[in-house]
Amino acid sequence: MKKILLLLNFLSFTYGFAQCYIEGNSSITVGETETYTLKNNAGQCTDCHHWSTFARNVTLQGDVKQSIIKVNAHGAGQFILSMDMLSSRGKVQCSKVIDVVPKPSAEIYNSPACDIGTEGFKEVKISDGTVSFVPSKAETHLKYEWTAEYDNGEKKISAESAAQFAYSKEKGIRSVSLKVYTSKCMRTFTKTYDANYWRFY
Repeated sequence: MKKILLLLNFLSFTYGFAQCYIEGNSSITVGETETYTLKNNAGQCTDCHHWSTFARNVTLQGDVKQSIIKVNAHGAGQFILSMDMLSSRGKVQCSKVIDVVPKPSAEIYNSPACDIGTEGFKEVKISDGTVSFVPSKAETHLKYEWTAEYDNGEKKISAESAAQFAYSKEKGIRSVSLKVYTSKCMRTFTKTYDANYWRFY
């Protein structure tokens, strides 16, 4: 019985160690480029990775053997981004399904028939060090793209309807942009924050 428990614990540890997760936006607009990285990089070396996709509507940019890759979208549709990694436990694989959405034309962008009711967003404190950004109006038919830029130049992206980002007194958020779009139109909202804003938030 003790041997079985030890074996189960070993398998559980191995499975947990071997998992990998691709971080990055779950949608890309045609003509834009997104960056994808590994959340828990357990590669044996810096070039022990291999990014790949069979899709023809996107192009991988950069060294596919590194733990970070850029994806440029040039056609609408859905694709799978895959990553193989050689770890000390053997070969690890993970993948992410990503949507490529069409870029609205100027006519669609300014269309008076735009069905987006959102007029902006507000900040909601979740806890010390975590803030949520919530659209002024909840609409289930919309797609969202949030971008938070920090004082040090780092950027975080979220495709959730209400995004959550970490902050601190030493690492404040400089600006937050929200891109909301449907098949008919797209609207963009941006807020900038003073350097002292997050010190007293």
